[in-house]
Amino acid sequence: MRKLHLLFLIFLCTIIFADVTSFVPKDYDFFVLLKGNSLYYSRLSSVPLFRFILKDDRVALESLFVSLLENTCNSLGIPVNSVYEALENDILFASKGTEFSLDQFFSLDLNYYFQVLRNIGSNSIVVLKTSKPEQLLRLMAKLMDLKMTRSEGVWILHDTDVAIFAAAHEGYLVISGSRTALLKAVDAYDVEGLQLKNEEAAVKELLNQSAWLYGFFKKDTLKIKGPFVSTNNPETDYVTILGVPSGESLKIEVRQQLRSNSNMEKYVSSATPMLGMPFVGNFVFSATAAGPMDLAESLSQWFQGAQDEVKKIYDIVSQILRVSTGRVYVTGDLFGESIRLVVIFELSKDLDMSFLTRYGARSFGNEIRLPILNGFVSFFQSDRRLIMTNLTKEEYDRLASRKKLRDDVAYQYISRNYANRDILRLFIDLGSLLKQMLGINATGRFFLTQQFEGQALVYRMEVM
Repeated sequence: MRKLHLLFLIFLCTIIFADVTSFVPKDYDFFVLLKGNSLYYSRLSSVPLFRFILKDDRVALESLFVSLLENTCNSLGIPVNSVYEALENDILFASKGTEFSLDQFFSLDLNYYFQVLRNIGSNSIVVLKTSKPEQLLRLMAKLMDLKMTRSEGVWILHDTDVAIFAAAHEGYLVISGSRTALLKAVDAYDVEGLQLKNEEAAVKELLNQSAWLYGFFKKDTLKIKGPFVSTNNPETDYVTILGVPSGESLKIEVRQQLRSNSNMEKYVSSATPMLGMPFVGNFVFSATAAGPMDLAESLSQWFQGAQDEVKKIYDIVSQILRVSTGRVYVTGDLFGESIRLVVIFELSKDLDMSFLTRYGARSFGNEIRLPILNGFVSFFQSDRRLIMTNLTKEEYDRLASRKKLRDDVAYQYISRNYANRDILRLFIDLGSLLKQMLGINATGRFFLTQQFEGQALVYRMEVM
């Protein structure tokens, strides 16, 4: 009788502690979890940017999705509530042997997610909570134009090029690109010793926090790469993500735990001087001139075209950075037919500008212009500042006096909640950007800062 009680207790504990992350095998490289979607969706849709994307009549992504879903469900005779049940609960994606790019995770194109599912890797899984797994799979097969069969307790969605395997287990639907990965995930759920969360202490700590978006990535399997942001670092131990919609913003924290601190404290500097800088276009960025980011590489990416032209910019910026101090400040446009770019360097000593002539630059009065692609890049100094821009000096002077970053109420409002000293920060007027891209008036802001805490690089992002 005592043995029976013990077995029952073990069984009860397994049920209590099992959740969707129990499907992630211990040798997997990463997982991304959306938890409590029914609770957090209303909070997310109250954030100005997402309210515009989801609710505004001119975009109305929510209405488009609901219409597509209901029409497809009606044609198949499937209750639409069976789909809502799955979407309102936890959704998990996990994989090994591949990289995950955070900038590709969010898309306004619904077909993008269907393509991701069609091309799910042989060592990847998607897990959804549902009481109607077969109905949900029938809908997926229809939306992806696949046939659906069943063999040895496993559903198969397929055509001549695609095969997706799925099984129901303990109230969940598990989907994978191979039968082997599918069965491995089911085994992991049943045996605690096979689960990633019992292998990595950082995963347990992560899941103990209250959030909507969770992510765990071994070593360098997460990629966040853009003109001014990159998590590429060979010393990375692991990366975690937490995202929470709260009030009128979505806050996301990406913590890149390093194997050693690499003396990162030396790259931390004050962001206060940004306030007096000009705000041209729809974004501003600043970073410590000394690194760790390769600013010359980031800035040269703005000049697409012949490789030798791009290399010119890289070489010139590299030389300027050698005599730069404090922070480099960048402002301009992210979209448009005529993209403006202004880069301001704080110089530690006088710079002999004559070196620019070696690259084909010529003097135009108070500025030196370097012909590049179909335009030019202008260089001129103001006290200890060197300005590099694709505007003329006259155009720059006019715009620089028109608006400073301190005049932007939204920047002041967001930035006051963040430490003043960091490695880099980026601010984007998303409303202005959407106006340029779509011709629609919208409201939205994006703020990002990179800090160094303990032995981790921490990216904190906020979307309003």
